[in-house]
Amino acid sequence: MSQLTPKLSSELAREVYNVIGDELSLRLFLTRSEFSSAPNSSHQLKATVGSRLIKVEDAFGLCAMGGNGFEKDIFIIFRGSTKLTADWLSNARIGVQTSTSGWPVHIGFNTAFKSMLPQIQEFLRGADVGATIHCIGHSLGGAVATIAANWIANNKAQKVKLYTFGAPKPGLMMFANSATRKIRKQNIFRVYHATDPVPMVPLFPYMHAPLPGFGHFVPSSEAIHTAAAHDMEKYAENVKDLTWDLLERRQPPYSVEHAVKSWLESKSNVHAGSWKIWEWINAGIIYVVSKVIGVLAGPIQFGLMGVMTVADTLAYILSKGIDLSKKTGLSDLGRWVFLLMNKIMQALGMGVPDENLEMTHHFLRNVLNRLTTRTNEEAKRVAAAI
Repeated sequence: MSQLTPKLSSELAREVYNVIGDELSLRLFLTRSEFSSAPNSSHQLKATVGSRLIKVEDAFGLCAMGGNGFEKDIFIIFRGSTKLTADWLSNARIGVQTSTSGWPVHIGFNTAFKSMLPQIQEFLRGADVGATIHCIGHSLGGAVATIAANWIANNKAQKVKLYTFGAPKPGLMMFANSATRKIRKQNIFRVYHATDPVPMVPLFPYMHAPLPGFGHFVPSSEAIHTAAAHDMEKYAENVKDLTWDLLERRQPPYSVEHAVKSWLESKSNVHAGSWKIWEWINAGIIYVVSKVIGVLAGPIQFGLMGVMTVADTLAYILSKGIDLSKKTGLSDLGRWVFLLMNKIMQALGMGVPDENLEMTHHFLRNVLNRLTTRTNEEAKRVAAAI
């Protein structure tokens, strides 16, 4: 079964940006030896991006039959966000929607994918598919590629491989588990820079595939407030001389439980300018929410996500932990919630909370809403600057 190298997959993810709305550039792109030169062997994909109020149909990627070395393969390549306002309206729609595979995913990414699905289905019906379907994308395109790869793995007999660069989290844990199980961990190549904020959002309960495990972590020194670490050009440059074996899956420090606990309990001040603050906060949320769910006698129903926002649901869980601490006096859940909110509020510039502050569901929800807005603004600003 064929597999793309880091160099080739990053080149395709980078060059697909150049074919948007440009027929000559598209023809030149398709002269690459990896693509078939046969007539009708490619199709440009149009997606509907935006919100309920602003919707735009825009060139979003392409399907192409494989050529030299990839005979019988198919490439499905999605571009990332452009300066088009509607792209970031799609990114900013932080609701949950059931995917075509039956799992909860980001509504904006899913809407973009569903608008292209009939085109993808038509192309696959008419294609002579044999070995592998390669799904590729950067940024927003990486999230859509993940949803597409999971759909293919659930609905087609062909093998699928997924290659993403700097992609945000496309769905909840259930979706990440499904993608890992169906696509298989060894076929998911998720590359992300240490200082790229886009893969850090949306925050928990959104998660990346594969699970368990981590993506291909690439060290980077660019500041989080610049666009440099998210630039597809930077990804292509950093992986061009590597193999997947060299670009190993690495466990970042904020994934280690004792490190997360130590960070939550530390007295050091939190500054949003630190490149890794949002991932530490995300790890803190996962740790504290998991701790609350593990102690509560009754199960937390994530089905509430259908009528509640992510901030509502997380605030509900955290407030239950506080209530349990108050009622029993046997649990330290309230302390962990306080420590978590202390870090979040500092990062948001809200100062250090008073120990006697009443952390009601309403208060927790407001802080978490501000956190969601801030992290998505960070990601939007970085991607829009490219």
